[in-house]
Amino acid sequence: MLYEKTTYLNDFPINIRVAKVTEYPLHYHHDVEFVYVLRGEIKLKNGTFDYLLKEGDIFTSSGHEVHGLYATDKDNVVAVIQVSNWFFTQYFPTLNKACFRTFVNKDRFLQMDSLRQLLLRILLDYLRKSFNYKNQCTFMMIETIEYLNKNFNLFSFEDEVVVNFKDNNPVTVSRISRIITYIFENHAQKITLDTLAQQEHLSSFYLSHLIKEYVGISFQEFLCYARVEMSLIPLLETDKKISTIAKDVGFSTTAYYNKYFEKWFGHSPLDHRRQFQPQILSAANQAKADLLSSSPAINLVKRCLSAIDSHNPNPTTVSHLQLSITVESEKAPIMELAHELEITVTPEDYQVLGEQLPSLLKRLSPAKVIISATTDTDEKTLCALTSRLKTEGFAVQQVADNDLILSGVFGYDTIAGFFHAFKNHFLTKERLISCRLRDQGPPETMLKGCASCFTSNMLPKPLYYAYQLLRSLSGSLLYWGKYYSVIQTTEEYGNRYILLGLHFNDEIDRLCLRNAGIYETNDIIAGYIDEISLDFDLPLSDGTYSIIKYAFTNENTIFNYMAQLGFPEKSPLADDWLRLLNTLPSAQGFTETVAGGRLQVSLNMRGAAVQIAVIAPLEREELYHA
Repeated sequence: MLYEKTTYLNDFPINIRVAKVTEYPLHYHHDVEFVYVLRGEIKLKNGTFDYLLKEGDIFTSSGHEVHGLYATDKDNVVAVIQVSNWFFTQYFPTLNKACFRTFVNKDRFLQMDSLRQLLLRILLDYLRKSFNYKNQCTFMMIETIEYLNKNFNLFSFEDEVVVNFKDNNPVTVSRISRIITYIFENHAQKITLDTLAQQEHLSSFYLSHLIKEYVGISFQEFLCYARVEMSLIPLLETDKKISTIAKDVGFSTTAYYNKYFEKWFGHSPLDHRRQFQPQILSAANQAKADLLSSSPAINLVKRCLSAIDSHNPNPTTVSHLQLSITVESEKAPIMELAHELEITVTPEDYQVLGEQLPSLLKRLSPAKVIISATTDTDEKTLCALTSRLKTEGFAVQQVADNDLILSGVFGYDTIAGFFHAFKNHFLTKERLISCRLRDQGPPETMLKGCASCFTSNMLPKPLYYAYQLLRSLSGSLLYWGKYYSVIQTTEEYGNRYILLGLHFNDEIDRLCLRNAGIYETNDIIAGYIDEISLDFDLPLSDGTYSIIKYAFTNENTIFNYMAQLGFPEKSPLADDWLRLLNTLPSAQGFTETVAGGRLQVSLNMRGAAVQIAVIAPLEREELYHA
């Protein structure tokens, strides 16, 4: 079982493990693999060479390389990241032919730090289950492979090990990379220096010196090295005769194969088979590694990332705030949350919506409906609306419209409206929260800057989702801060937590308090690119929990869609097309198993955003069959 098959989830072409490794027997796979030492050190045997990987070292296996991991007398934590060649070859067609080498024998150079940052950010997003983390990790891996192709797709020989090749001449880098790839790809064929020189449009003499200078060994030695490397799989995986293997990988004679095998390994192919075949990965010789739980793994990755960022000579101007909230099991609540909505509608709403109005109100479940009517309102229409709503079971009250509806405050059309609603109502002791259903006036004008749930043509604004959430949030408020809240409810099967994260700045906070112009409003929100990480540590009974995350940003708002069109005075789309615009929050779900009484959940946001995580125990299996 020398070959190890990697299993990927259908929607995630990356396999990640963070573990303390005792032994990972010899094996190979078809996919690219990163071995990143996060702490301590570990021995790695790869093909003809043995490496001692220390903290911060990254070894990249390009696939079809026999390798194994072995602990030293020092502690270790290793991240193993495998990527699906089948998936990523659609972006990088030559990925299967790559010869990545990221091991640096002596010096430290900036390309390695950049690679470390890329991999650590993938690890952090994955371990935190950051919002939309599968797509984010996939996109970052595309960036990583692109970076590898540019900086690490070639190697040289140094101090009897294979290391990353470093040269500042892009022509040389490209040429050496092509030569290495060609030799490995065609190792079993008859390759001559003259043929290779013709392909590179160089003289054989010059090419010979070029390979010797930059690769560290002669062309013939390198060709034989490649053939020896490619012989390891059939040597350990099969019982083929040595002479057959020698011929299959391109050697003209078995003696020639033995000579170069002994040069690189110090013993014959037959001795190698006898020594290492019992050490390959198999059912009887399985990997010995202890996976780290998410919490210590996250903390370790964050420390590694922080250490690299502190050495960055060009620090980013983006501010990153990180908050850790540890929830105590017996925390006394700040207050109990139980809000209901009082929604104001108008006869105009009834004229526009007709019989859709009652069903729409039912979705918001108001405790009371206020009908706001002017002195010009037709009495018959007012009575019909009142009667219709009462028939549907709504508590209805009529009030006189004072015509003092605030408009032109465009923050209400953006995610700033969400923050404003929460700031005003979340901690209020008043049970009823008042809101208006719909912007009044002609539907052709999309953005009116009114504090309503819907635009005039009934497209949801962020305020709609804010009021829905305020009504839905009930339970004990345990923790509250400017950017977060922790709410707990007690269910039949255990505690349920609702984690709320809000990310904004003072300028965004004031957008609903002043008449900022539509372009200024857009600039303030679009210009806010700071980041926040909220790490919650929750006390939970051991078991399996569902985690559902919701994310609100300004991206999926009518305001942003109109901004992309240059804020036209009238909508260029018919209502049928407008209703296809997505204003819903993004959502993702997954399960986590708690062992040890604690669960860590993270909310990570960039720019103006709201995220919610709902953590609930899954019912016991027998309950499904009761």
